[in-house]
Amino acid sequence: MSPEVAEGWRLTAFSDIASDVSARNRSRDEIPVLSVTKYDGFVPSEEYFKKKVFSADTENYKIVRNGQFAYATIHLDEGSIDRLTRFDMGLISPMYTVFEIDERQADPDFILRLFKLYATNGQFDALGNGGVNRRKSISFSTLGKLSIPLPPLHEQRRIAEILSSADEAIAATRTVIEQTRKVRSEILSTSFPEHRAVGRSTADDTFKGWSVEPASSICESIIDCKNRTPPVTENGYAVVRTPNVRNGRFRYDGLQFTDKQSFQEWTAKGVPRAGDILFTREAPYGEVCMAPAMAFCLGQRMMFMRPDTSRVSSDFLLYALQSGAVKQEMFRRAGGSTVGHLRVGDVRALPIPVAPREVQLRLTSTLRSLDEALHRNEKTLSRLEDCKSALMSDVLTGRKRVTDALPMAAE
Repeated sequence: MSPEVAEGWRLTAFSDIASDVSARNRSRDEIPVLSVTKYDGFVPSEEYFKKKVFSADTENYKIVRNGQFAYATIHLDEGSIDRLTRFDMGLISPMYTVFEIDERQADPDFILRLFKLYATNGQFDALGNGGVNRRKSISFSTLGKLSIPLPPLHEQRRIAEILSSADEAIAATRTVIEQTRKVRSEILSTSFPEHRAVGRSTADDTFKGWSVEPASSICESIIDCKNRTPPVTENGYAVVRTPNVRNGRFRYDGLQFTDKQSFQEWTAKGVPRAGDILFTREAPYGEVCMAPAMAFCLGQRMMFMRPDTSRVSSDFLLYALQSGAVKQEMFRRAGGSTVGHLRVGDVRALPIPVAPREVQLRLTSTLRSLDEALHRNEKTLSRLEDCKSALMSDVLTGRKRVTDALPMAAE
Protein backbone atom coordinates (compact mmCIF):
# COMPACT_ATOMS: atom_id res chain seq x y z
CA MET A 1 0.00 0.00 0.00
CA SER A 2 1.40 3.38 -0.96
CA PRO A 3 1.99 5.90 1.80
CA GLU A 4 -0.52 8.71 2.00
CA VAL A 5 0.40 12.12 0.63
CA ALA A 6 -1.18 15.51 1.14
CA GLU A 7 -3.98 16.60 -1.14
CA GLY A 8 -2.58 17.95 -4.39
CA TRP A 9 0.78 16.20 -3.87
CA ARG A 10 1.94 13.14 -5.79
CA LEU A 11 4.27 10.23 -5.12
CA THR A 12 6.95 9.72 -7.73
CA ALA A 13 10.00 7.55 -8.12
CA PHE A 14 13.10 9.69 -7.71
CA SER A 15 14.46 8.33 -11.02
CA ASP A 16 11.48 9.98 -12.78
CA ILE A 17 12.75 13.45 -11.88
CA ALA A 18 16.52 12.87 -11.66
CA SER A 19 19.29 11.37 -13.73
CA ASP A 20 22.75 10.06 -12.93
CA VAL A 21 25.75 12.08 -14.18
CA SER A 22 29.15 10.46 -14.59
CA ALA A 23 31.31 12.89 -16.58
CA ARG A 24 35.03 12.32 -15.91
CA ASN A 25 38.02 14.61 -16.09
CA ARG A 26 39.54 12.79 -19.06
CA SER A 27 41.25 15.94 -20.34
CA ARG A 28 42.86 16.45 -16.92
CA ASP A 29 41.75 20.04 -16.73
CA GLU A 30 42.80 22.19 -13.77
CA ILE A 31 39.49 22.18 -11.90
CA PRO A 32 39.24 22.64 -8.11
CA VAL A 33 38.88 19.40 -6.16
CA LEU A 34 35.94 19.50 -3.76
CA SER A 35 34.54 17.44 -0.91
CA VAL A 36 30.90 17.12 0.13
CA THR A 37 30.50 17.48 3.88
CA LYS A 38 27.59 16.84 6.19
CA TYR A 39 27.32 20.37 7.58
CA ASP A 40 28.99 22.68 5.05
CA GLY A 41 28.17 20.91 1.79
CA PHE A 42 30.65 21.51 -1.03
CA VAL A 43 34.00 22.79 0.23
CA PRO A 44 37.49 22.82 -1.33
CA SER A 45 39.12 19.56 -0.33
CA GLU A 46 42.39 21.09 0.87
CA GLU A 47 40.49 23.69 2.90
CA TYR A 48 38.43 21.01 4.63
CA PHE A 49 41.23 18.54 5.35
CA LYS A 50 43.92 21.23 5.89
CA LYS A 51 46.12 19.27 3.51
CA LYS A 52 46.08 17.57 0.12
CA VAL A 53 44.45 14.14 0.43
CA PHE A 54 43.31 13.60 -3.15
CA SER A 55 45.24 11.85 -5.89
CA ALA A 56 47.68 13.78 -8.08
CA ASP A 57 46.05 12.12 -11.09
CA THR A 58 42.46 13.37 -11.27
CA GLU A 59 41.64 11.85 -14.68
CA ASN A 60 39.08 9.49 -13.14
CA TYR A 61 37.56 12.13 -10.86
CA LYS A 62 33.96 13.08 -11.57
CA ILE A 63 33.02 16.53 -12.84
CA VAL A 64 30.17 18.24 -11.04
CA ARG A 65 28.76 21.41 -12.60
CA ASN A 66 26.92 24.35 -11.08
CA GLY A 67 23.36 23.31 -10.23
CA GLN A 68 24.13 19.58 -10.06
CA PHE A 69 24.00 17.49 -6.90
CA ALA A 70 26.57 15.18 -5.36
CA TYR A 71 26.48 12.93 -2.34
CA ALA A 72 28.93 10.67 -0.57
CA THR A 73 27.76 7.23 -1.67
CA ILE A 74 28.62 5.73 1.73
CA HIS A 75 27.51 8.73 3.80
CA LEU A 76 24.19 9.80 2.30
CA ASP A 77 22.45 8.43 5.38
CA GLU A 78 24.44 10.98 7.43
CA GLY A 79 23.38 13.91 5.25
CA SER A 80 26.53 14.34 3.14
CA ILE A 81 24.77 15.79 0.10
CA ASP A 82 24.73 19.22 -1.52
CA ARG A 83 23.96 21.15 -4.69
CA LEU A 84 26.89 23.02 -6.26
CA THR A 85 26.28 26.78 -6.23
CA ARG A 86 29.60 28.33 -5.11
CA PHE A 87 31.64 27.18 -8.12
CA ASP A 88 31.05 26.87 -11.86
CA MET A 89 32.35 23.31 -11.65
CA GLY A 90 34.48 21.07 -9.48
CA LEU A 91 36.09 17.67 -9.33
CA ILE A 92 35.07 15.10 -6.76
CA SER A 93 36.30 11.63 -5.92
CA PRO A 94 34.83 8.67 -7.83
CA MET A 95 33.40 7.61 -4.47
CA TYR A 96 30.75 10.35 -4.85
CA THR A 97 27.54 10.11 -6.87
CA VAL A 98 26.51 13.02 -9.09
CA PHE A 99 22.99 13.64 -10.35
CA GLU A 100 20.80 16.40 -11.74
CA ILE A 101 17.09 16.92 -11.55
CA ASP A 102 14.43 17.95 -14.03
CA GLU A 103 13.62 21.46 -12.82
CA ARG A 104 10.36 21.40 -14.76
CA GLN A 105 9.11 18.95 -12.14
CA ALA A 106 11.11 19.60 -9.01
CA ASP A 107 12.69 22.57 -7.27
CA PRO A 108 16.39 21.88 -6.46
CA ASP A 109 16.26 23.49 -3.01
CA PHE A 110 13.14 21.52 -2.13
CA ILE A 111 14.84 18.24 -3.09
CA LEU A 112 17.99 19.09 -1.14
CA ARG A 113 16.01 19.92 1.99
CA LEU A 114 13.84 16.82 1.59
CA PHE A 115 16.95 14.62 1.47
CA LYS A 116 18.45 16.40 4.48
CA LEU A 117 15.24 15.60 6.35
CA TYR A 118 15.44 11.97 5.24
CA ALA A 119 19.00 11.74 6.55
CA THR A 120 17.96 13.22 9.89
CA ASN A 121 14.97 10.88 10.21
CA GLY A 122 16.87 7.76 9.17
CA GLN A 123 14.81 7.22 6.03
CA PHE A 124 17.89 6.33 4.00
CA ASP A 125 18.89 3.55 6.39
CA ALA A 126 16.82 0.88 4.65
CA LEU A 127 18.42 1.69 1.27
CA GLY A 128 22.00 1.08 2.35
CA ASN A 129 23.90 -1.94 1.06
CA GLY A 130 26.34 -3.07 3.74
CA GLY A 131 26.76 -5.09 6.90
CA VAL A 132 26.36 -3.98 10.50
CA ASN A 133 30.00 -2.99 10.84
CA ARG A 134 30.43 -1.67 7.29
CA ARG A 135 29.56 1.67 5.82
CA LYS A 136 26.34 1.40 3.85
CA SER A 137 26.52 2.33 0.18
CA ILE A 138 23.55 3.88 -1.65
CA SER A 139 23.99 3.87 -5.41
CA PHE A 140 21.98 6.13 -7.69
CA SER A 141 20.10 3.14 -9.05
CA THR A 142 19.00 2.32 -5.51
CA LEU A 143 18.18 5.93 -4.70
CA GLY A 144 16.19 6.17 -7.93
CA LYS A 145 13.69 3.61 -6.64
CA LEU A 146 12.84 5.80 -3.66
CA SER A 147 9.31 7.20 -3.77
CA ILE A 148 9.22 10.85 -2.80
CA PRO A 149 6.25 13.16 -2.20
CA LEU A 150 6.09 16.13 -4.55
CA PRO A 151 3.78 19.11 -4.11
CA PRO A 152 3.04 21.37 -7.07
CA LEU A 153 6.15 23.21 -8.25
CA HIS A 154 5.05 26.60 -6.92
CA GLU A 155 4.48 25.08 -3.48
CA GLN A 156 7.90 23.42 -3.56
CA ARG A 157 9.47 26.81 -4.23
CA ARG A 158 7.54 28.50 -1.44
CA ILE A 159 8.54 25.76 1.02
CA ALA A 160 12.18 26.20 0.01
CA GLU A 161 11.90 29.98 0.50
CA ILE A 162 10.46 29.59 4.00
CA LEU A 163 13.19 27.16 5.04
CA SER A 164 15.80 29.43 3.48
CA SER A 165 14.56 32.26 5.71
CA ALA A 166 15.05 30.00 8.73
CA ASP A 167 18.57 29.21 7.52
CA GLU A 168 19.35 32.91 7.21
CA ALA A 169 18.22 33.57 10.78
CA ILE A 170 20.36 30.66 12.00
CA ALA A 171 23.39 31.85 10.01
CA ALA A 172 23.01 35.40 11.34
CA THR A 173 22.86 34.14 14.93
CA ARG A 174 25.91 31.94 14.40
CA THR A 175 27.79 34.96 13.05
CA VAL A 176 26.94 36.97 16.17
CA ILE A 177 28.12 34.08 18.37
CA GLU A 178 31.35 33.71 16.41
CA GLN A 179 32.11 37.43 16.60
CA THR A 180 31.35 37.54 20.33
CA ARG A 181 33.72 34.62 20.91
CA LYS A 182 36.43 36.42 18.93
CA VAL A 183 36.06 39.57 21.02
CA ARG A 184 36.11 37.52 24.21
CA SER A 185 39.22 35.64 23.09
CA GLU A 186 40.97 38.89 22.14
CA ILE A 187 40.30 40.40 25.56
CA LEU A 188 41.57 37.28 27.32
CA SER A 189 44.70 37.31 25.13
CA THR A 190 45.60 40.99 25.46
CA SER A 191 44.18 42.26 28.75
CA PHE A 192 46.12 39.95 31.08
CA PRO A 193 49.91 40.42 31.12
CA GLU A 194 52.59 37.80 30.79
CA HIS A 195 54.99 37.55 33.70
CA ARG A 196 57.71 39.53 31.93
CA ALA A 197 55.34 42.42 31.11
CA VAL A 198 54.51 43.18 34.74
CA GLY A 199 56.52 46.01 36.24
CA ARG A 200 57.82 47.24 32.91
CA SER A 201 57.25 50.84 32.00
CA THR A 202 55.07 51.24 28.91
CA ALA A 203 53.91 54.27 26.99
CA ASP A 204 50.36 53.96 28.32
CA ASP A 205 51.19 52.10 31.56
CA THR A 206 48.84 49.33 30.45
CA PHE A 207 49.69 47.05 33.34
CA LYS A 208 50.53 49.62 35.98
CA GLY A 209 49.75 48.29 39.45
CA TRP A 210 49.56 44.66 38.32
CA SER A 211 51.50 41.82 39.92
CA VAL A 212 51.95 38.15 39.16
CA GLU A 213 51.41 35.79 42.08
CA PRO A 214 51.42 32.01 42.53
CA ALA A 215 47.86 30.70 42.64
CA SER A 216 48.44 29.45 46.19
CA SER A 217 49.16 32.98 47.43
CA ILE A 218 45.87 34.46 46.18
CA CYS A 219 43.66 31.56 47.28
CA GLU A 220 42.42 30.62 50.72
CA SER A 221 42.71 26.99 49.66
CA ILE A 222 43.37 24.80 46.63
CA ILE A 223 41.92 21.34 47.13
CA ASP A 224 42.68 18.27 45.07
CA CYS A 225 40.29 15.35 44.77
CA LYS A 226 41.00 11.78 45.79
CA ASN A 227 42.86 9.80 43.16
CA ARG A 228 39.69 8.06 42.01
CA THR A 229 36.06 8.84 41.37
CA PRO A 230 33.56 7.83 44.09
CA PRO A 231 31.09 4.96 43.63
CA VAL A 232 28.18 5.85 41.38
CA THR A 233 24.57 5.68 42.62
CA GLU A 234 21.28 6.50 40.92
CA ASN A 235 20.78 9.59 43.08
CA GLY A 236 22.24 11.30 46.11
CA TYR A 237 25.13 13.80 46.08
CA ALA A 238 26.41 15.11 42.77
CA VAL A 239 29.88 14.10 41.55
CA VAL A 240 31.54 16.71 39.34
CA ARG A 241 33.90 15.16 36.80
CA THR A 242 36.05 16.66 34.06
CA PRO A 243 33.29 16.45 31.36
CA ASN A 244 31.14 18.73 33.52
CA VAL A 245 33.64 21.60 33.13
CA ARG A 246 33.93 23.01 29.62
CA ASN A 247 34.65 26.39 28.03
CA GLY A 248 34.30 28.36 31.24
CA ARG A 249 30.91 26.89 32.11
CA PHE A 250 29.47 24.17 34.29
CA ARG A 251 27.66 21.47 32.32
CA TYR A 252 24.92 19.44 33.99
CA ASP A 253 24.91 16.89 31.15
CA GLY A 254 26.18 13.52 32.33
CA LEU A 255 26.22 14.53 35.99
CA GLN A 256 26.70 11.47 38.22
CA PHE A 257 25.79 10.85 41.86
CA THR A 258 27.16 9.09 44.92
CA ASP A 259 25.98 8.13 48.41
CA LYS A 260 26.32 10.19 51.60
CA GLN A 261 29.21 8.17 53.04
CA SER A 262 31.24 8.54 49.85
CA PHE A 263 30.40 12.24 49.66
CA GLN A 264 31.75 12.75 53.17
CA GLU A 265 34.89 10.77 52.37
CA TRP A 266 35.54 12.65 49.11
CA THR A 267 35.05 16.05 50.78
CA ALA A 268 37.19 15.34 53.85
CA LYS A 269 39.79 17.88 52.64
CA GLY A 270 37.15 20.52 52.00
CA VAL A 271 33.61 20.93 50.72
CA PRO A 272 33.37 22.93 47.47
CA ARG A 273 30.86 25.76 47.44
CA ALA A 274 29.46 28.45 45.17
CA GLY A 275 32.15 31.00 44.36
CA ASP A 276 34.92 28.41 44.18
CA ILE A 277 36.63 27.80 40.84
CA LEU A 278 36.58 24.24 39.49
CA PHE A 279 39.73 23.18 37.65
CA THR A 280 40.57 20.08 35.59
CA ARG A 281 44.10 18.68 35.77
CA GLU A 282 43.71 16.21 32.91
CA ALA A 283 41.39 15.02 30.14
CA PRO A 284 41.77 17.86 29.27
CA TYR A 285 43.76 20.03 31.63
CA GLY A 286 43.03 23.69 32.34
CA GLU A 287 39.26 23.72 31.93
CA VAL A 288 37.66 26.00 34.53
CA CYS A 289 34.22 27.15 35.64
CA MET A 290 32.41 28.64 38.60
CA ALA A 291 31.22 26.05 41.13
CA PRO A 292 27.43 25.57 41.04
CA ALA A 293 25.30 26.30 44.10
CA MET A 294 24.63 22.71 45.17
CA ALA A 295 26.17 20.01 47.32
CA PHE A 296 28.75 18.04 45.37
CA CYS A 297 32.12 16.33 45.57
CA LEU A 298 34.90 16.10 43.02
CA GLY A 299 35.68 13.21 40.71
CA GLN A 300 39.15 12.13 39.63
CA ARG A 301 41.54 14.74 38.18
CA MET A 302 39.47 17.61 39.58
CA MET A 303 40.46 20.46 41.91
CA PHE A 304 38.79 23.53 43.32
CA MET A 305 40.28 26.91 44.15
CA ARG A 306 38.79 29.19 46.79
CA PRO A 307 40.04 32.72 46.08
CA ASP A 308 41.13 35.09 48.81
CA THR A 309 38.57 37.77 48.02
CA SER A 310 40.71 40.44 49.64
CA ARG A 311 43.10 39.87 46.70
CA VAL A 312 40.97 38.69 43.80
CA SER A 313 37.29 38.19 43.09
CA SER A 314 36.00 34.79 42.00
CA ASP A 315 35.11 36.22 38.58
CA PHE A 316 38.55 37.70 38.08
CA LEU A 317 40.32 34.44 39.00
CA LEU A 318 38.00 32.56 36.65
CA TYR A 319 38.92 34.80 33.72
CA ALA A 320 42.62 35.02 34.62
CA LEU A 321 42.81 31.23 34.44
CA GLN A 322 41.39 31.44 30.91
CA SER A 323 43.78 34.19 29.80
CA GLY A 324 46.36 33.62 27.11
CA ALA A 325 49.26 34.19 29.52
CA VAL A 326 48.09 31.55 32.02
CA LYS A 327 47.08 29.07 29.31
CA GLN A 328 50.56 29.38 27.83
CA GLU A 329 52.09 28.63 31.22
CA MET A 330 49.83 25.59 31.65
CA PHE A 331 50.95 24.34 28.25
CA ARG A 332 54.60 24.68 29.28
CA ARG A 333 54.06 22.89 32.59
CA ALA A 334 52.16 20.09 30.84
CA GLY A 335 55.26 19.33 28.80
CA GLY A 336 54.26 21.27 25.71
CA SER A 337 51.28 19.05 24.97
CA THR A 338 47.57 19.79 24.78
CA VAL A 339 46.79 16.23 25.95
CA GLY A 340 49.15 16.17 28.92
CA HIS A 341 48.33 16.68 32.56
CA LEU A 342 49.14 19.08 35.36
CA ARG A 343 50.37 17.99 38.77
CA VAL A 344 48.82 19.45 41.90
CA GLY A 345 52.04 21.36 42.56
CA ASP A 346 51.91 22.81 39.03
CA VAL A 347 48.45 24.21 39.68
CA ARG A 348 49.38 25.70 43.05
CA ALA A 349 52.42 27.38 41.48
CA LEU A 350 50.64 28.76 38.41
CA PRO A 351 51.61 32.43 38.00
CA ILE A 352 48.36 34.41 38.05
CA PRO A 353 48.27 38.06 36.88
CA VAL A 354 46.59 40.15 39.57
CA ALA A 355 45.12 43.56 38.67
CA PRO A 356 44.24 46.49 40.92
CA ARG A 357 40.69 46.18 42.24
CA GLU A 358 39.18 48.78 39.90
CA VAL A 359 40.73 47.03 36.88
CA GLN A 360 39.40 43.68 38.10
CA LEU A 361 35.91 45.16 38.27
CA ARG A 362 36.13 46.67 34.80
CA LEU A 363 37.54 43.54 33.15
CA THR A 364 35.14 41.11 34.79
CA SER A 365 32.17 43.35 33.99
CA THR A 366 33.10 43.36 30.30
CA LEU A 367 33.79 39.64 30.11
CA ARG A 368 30.70 38.76 32.10
CA SER A 369 28.57 40.83 29.69
CA LEU A 370 30.10 38.96 26.75
CA ASP A 371 29.42 35.61 28.42
CA GLU A 372 25.82 36.59 29.09
CA ALA A 373 25.41 37.65 25.45
CA LEU A 374 26.93 34.36 24.31
CA HIS A 375 24.57 32.39 26.52
CA ARG A 376 21.52 34.30 25.22
CA ASN A 377 22.51 33.87 21.59
CA GLU A 378 23.34 30.20 22.03
CA LYS A 379 19.88 29.65 23.50
CA THR A 380 18.38 31.59 20.59
CA LEU A 381 20.35 29.44 18.13
CA SER A 382 19.14 26.26 19.79
CA ARG A 383 15.51 27.45 19.59
CA LEU A 384 15.92 28.43 15.93
CA GLU A 385 17.44 25.05 15.05
CA ASP A 386 14.63 23.23 16.89
CA CYS A 387 12.06 25.42 15.13
CA LYS A 388 13.62 24.73 11.73
CA SER A 389 13.72 20.99 12.41
CA ALA A 390 10.02 20.96 13.32
CA LEU A 391 9.22 23.17 10.33
CA MET A 392 11.04 20.81 7.96
CA SER A 393 9.09 17.84 9.28
CA ASP A 394 5.82 19.69 8.80
CA VAL A 395 6.16 21.44 5.43
CA LEU A 396 8.30 18.88 3.58
CA THR A 397 5.79 16.14 4.27
CA GLY A 398 2.62 18.15 3.72
CA ARG A 399 1.56 17.71 7.34
CA LYS A 400 1.22 21.48 7.39
CA ARG A 401 0.48 23.22 4.14
CA VAL A 402 2.02 26.45 2.95
CA THR A 403 -1.22 28.35 2.57
CA ASP A 404 0.28 31.40 0.86
CA ALA A 405 1.91 29.34 -1.89
CA LEU A 406 0.53 31.32 -4.78
CA PRO A 407 1.49 30.13 -8.25
CA MET A 408 4.73 31.63 -9.51
CA ALA A 409 5.74 32.31 -13.07
CA ALA A 410 7.89 29.34 -13.94
CA GLU A 411 5.84 26.53 -15.34
